[in-house]
Amino acid sequence: MKRTANILIVEDSLTQAKRLERLLAENGYTVHVARNGIEGLAAAAKTKPSVIITDVMMPEMDGFEMCRCIKNDGALKDIPVVLLTSLSDPKDVIRGLQCGADNFLTKPYEGEHLLRRLEHVLTNLELRRAGQAQMTVEVFFAGQYHKLTADRIQIIDLLLSTFEAAVLQLEKLGGDYRNALEDVKRAQANFQTLMETTGDAVVVVEGGGTVIYVNPAAELLLHKDSAELVGKPFLFPLEGEGGHREVVIDLPNGERVVGDMRTATSNWDGELVRFATIRDVTEMVRLRELLEKEAVTDALTGLYNRRGFLSFTEKALQLAARMGFRATFLFADLDGFKNVNDTLGHEEGDEVLRETAALLRDTFRASDITGRIGGDEFAVLMLHDGHDEPGDPAGRLEEAVRRANGQRTREYRLSMSMGLSEWNPERPVSLGELMADADRRMYENKMAGKGKKCGE
Repeated sequence: MKRTANILIVEDSLTQAKRLERLLAENGYTVHVARNGIEGLAAAAKTKPSVIITDVMMPEMDGFEMCRCIKNDGALKDIPVVLLTSLSDPKDVIRGLQCGADNFLTKPYEGEHLLRRLEHVLTNLELRRAGQAQMTVEVFFAGQYHKLTADRIQIIDLLLSTFEAAVLQLEKLGGDYRNALEDVKRAQANFQTLMETTGDAVVVVEGGGTVIYVNPAAELLLHKDSAELVGKPFLFPLEGEGGHREVVIDLPNGERVVGDMRTATSNWDGELVRFATIRDVTEMVRLRELLEKEAVTDALTGLYNRRGFLSFTEKALQLAARMGFRATFLFADLDGFKNVNDTLGHEEGDEVLRETAALLRDTFRASDITGRIGGDEFAVLMLHDGHDEPGDPAGRLEEAVRRANGQRTREYRLSMSMGLSEWNPERPVSLGELMADADRRMYENKMAGKGKKCGE
């Protein structure tokens, strides 16, 4: 190693300059430092260094331009210039040859590699000074012709230095690359395992709405093979970001499955796609519907309970007000029901309530709202929409009760008192007022003895 050599460092980064200065000084070199290309030119003229190591990217004058100035100066042109750069574009090699650079060192560099490269440059310095004939060549690269004037050793040195830097980078990255490749393989294996074992259907849909991937759970849920799904339009529209809705899947056997579908946008093989995940929630939906029904249904009779009846009749009256329909409210109360419970027991009393509910269902239209609103109290709301008018609802119900009493042999006769109240869209009243009026009329009829008591 030429420990008596004088090295000029041209580096705008104070940290990088100090690091390189300390490395060279510890290995016996005399070191001078300049902060940019202009200072570097002045320092080179003043100190006549053995080698100049210069950064490429610097303010005021970059390393390429400073190198060109040095090589055009008769007093300085024999000084080897080593370009220190973090750039990796092949065009930098062309620019290095054009400006007359002798060597490349790529950042970040290993100290030992830099020292070996510096020793190589100093060793070849004598050969260069012995006089190598320069040659001019023209090369075509990246769509342009480049004219290069340099001697053979300079060209070979520069190209070998870039090749060596590339080899070092590959060696450095080799372990990382292998580890990264193993990570990718593991990620792919984990992804495949996840897609094949998850119970949720996963469907990937490209921008045009065509399916490009389905997992096994999707094939199972949709009852279709991958070949029947991939390349075809997706079964359901995918609307909005982060969508969430229930979809109904019709199976070949006539059954219907309810799926909870969630959608999201993501990348797949570099393209923007939509992901749809579908979970079978059929049982949950059935349970939900059952709970909703039970919340508004009387468990004993199957009619609407008070809560359900009031809710639906309120909505029906709102519809009647909008459409100009009339409505009839019927209030019915069983006569002597307490006597049945007291003398025959609650089981027989429950049977009376169930039989009454059946009579109401058979007597009134499916569109009429029928409910058990109290212990032995029942109510019906009928809309007059001009089609299938209810006629005389009280008379029809009384006739149904008489038929039932004639068809069954028991210790009592079924009997009920009824009250009717009319609702007029031209003089609308509230549901509470309508019920109160029907209840009052029912009580008047009961007091008049129009109904017979159960057991009489």
